[in-house]
Amino acid sequence: MKWHATGLDPATTRAFSVNVAGTEVMLVPIGGIWHAIEDRCSHAGCTFSDDGEIDGASAVCNCHGSEFDVRTGSVMAHPAIEPIRTFAIRASAGVLEVRL
Repeated sequence: MKWHATGLDPATTRAFSVNVAGTEVMLVPIGGIWHAIEDRCSHAGCTFSDDGEIDGASAVCNCHGSEFDVRTGSVMAHPAIEPIRTFAIRASAGVLEVRL
């Protein structure tokens, strides 16, 4: 696994979707702590950035109503049964980096 710069300033205060080494990743700040999840619902493959929303610590897929905990990737509401991938994230040299 390798750290990849996202180009996003850690002082940013809203969620963003970025392509990191060919993977679409949603970067989500919660209470000043950044979290990184794959920008794709495990149920039907819809993206949170296009077909969903971030509500606090939840990523909600509006395609079918699945909901996930951004901090752990665990399923909070069905129909999804598989968690979503999460990634390590850190601030380094003024940008956010994701480990893939």
